[in-house]
Order: sequence, then structure tokens, then C-alpha cells
Amino acid sequence: MAPPGSHNQLIALKEVNQMAQVLDNHKIRLHPDDAITTRLLINELSAEGNLTFYKDKQDHALINSRLPEDAFVLCLQTNFQLNAYQEFGNSFIGIDATYNITQYQDLLLFMIIARDHWGHGK
Repeated sequence: MAPPGSHNQLIALKEVNQMAQVLDNHKIRLHPDDAITTRLLINELSAEGNLTFYKDKQDHALINSRLPEDAFVLCLQTNFQLNAYQEFGNSFIGIDATYNITQYQDLLLFMIIARDHWGHGK
């Protein structure tokens, strides 16, 4: 047992964050293989009525899609995003692309943004 008032009796915010990450991983990372986790999450989102399209590197490209056979494509629009688009998207739609934002090399993230009545992105 640590002596009273010693550093060993305290817990640092860093340690709390590490524990929170472990707990989040149990909810988010459904399988040790990221490809399987992604497919499981997409299936779950689809079952909840969200709009999804998923093609992993092993799936064949759709006919006339002009996608390379080894392309990875993930598109999703949550019900919240769909509602925001329907409510605010009629005046402005923007697109933003970010490159290499994850541990996966050469991955592009595209976001489509609708502005609300006050000019804020949704």
C-alpha cells in the first residue's frame, strides 16, 4: 500500500484517458481486423436506416463505376445528416477533402457540408 499523500495514490488524467480509450475500443472496435470491424459497423448503421455504400479492396468494382478493383470506398450519411441536408442544404453545399488523416497511407476523407440559416456547417 502506498504511503498517505504519495503520488502513487493519485490517478493522472492521462491514465483516465487511457482507460476511457480501452472502454471505447470495446464499443467501437468490434473485431481485431479493421476491415471486419468496418463491415460490421456499416451493417449496423444500415440496419438503423442510415444511408451507406461500402466497397473494400477485395470487392469487385461495380460495372461502369470506373473504380479500380483495389479501391476502398466508404460512404455514409446518418439520419441526422440527411435531416440537416434536407433542412439546410438547398442554399449551399460544400465539399472538403483531407488526405492521410489516419494510420492508413493514401486515404482520402471527403466531407459534404450544408450550411444552416446562420452560415454554420452541419
